[in-house]
Amino acid sequence: MEGIAPATQRRPVGGLRKGLSILFTLAFTFVVALGAGGLYACIRLPDLRALPAKVHEELQMHHSRWVPVQGVAPSLVTALLATEDRSFWSNIGVSFEGIGRSVLVDLASGQFVEGGSTITQQLVRDQLLTDRKTIPRKLEEMVLAIALTQLDPKREILALYLNQVYLGHGAYGIFAASETYFGRTPAQLTLAQSTLLAGLPQAPSYYDPLANPKAAAQRQAQVVAAMEAAGDLTPAQGRQVLKAPWGLR
Repeated sequence: MEGIAPATQRRPVGGLRKGLSILFTLAFTFVVALGAGGLYACIRLPDLRALPAKVHEELQMHHSRWVPVQGVAPSLVTALLATEDRSFWSNIGVSFEGIGRSVLVDLASGQFVEGGSTITQQLVRDQLLTDRKTIPRKLEEMVLAIALTQLDPKREILALYLNQVYLGHGAYGIFAASETYFGRTPAQLTLAQSTLLAGLPQAPSYYDPLANPKAAAQRQAQVVAAMEAAGDLTPAQGRQVLKAPWGLR
């Protein structure tokens, strides 16, 4: 009949409305949860203040040592932030752009695929929470990350992350990883080595360059692409990085 659009033409509009409705509901729930989470954050603040001591204890347990940010090659910090948390220096502990991107990917896949977690969120999750992918756990992670950002300077948060992150092959923290893979200190890392290590937090055992060099190379290429997108490397520089030797032990 005239004046009635075919069903195939109406579906995209209905799908868009449904998607927008879900996004609005999630946004509203997020705002309410953060507001109600103020009391929760206050309760967890003692845990947040204990983070430095907790990380130092873990370093001793794993026979590693503390490295300040100034003791890490700048190329590693640049590669890590381009890959894991591009807005690290300016965000409040969470990235709304990252959250929005992850929500869209999760809606499209029908499951939790994208984490959308900042470095600060990863830190509080690793140290204070579980890795269960549930909405309540995600909200806890976000509230604690915001609280930690109010409590500690960004440089201290970055140092805590670098010294506790698992980077595969039994290496906890950047000092152990640099020694394990390359036999050198974090300050001596080359750009090729930095881009290799920056890709490990996503799946440290799978991307372990000693155990799975092919997967590690593919992940390194993703890190280099992220640095190019962030303006940290030109395409020509990126190609040179991917050609450079890793210098594994």
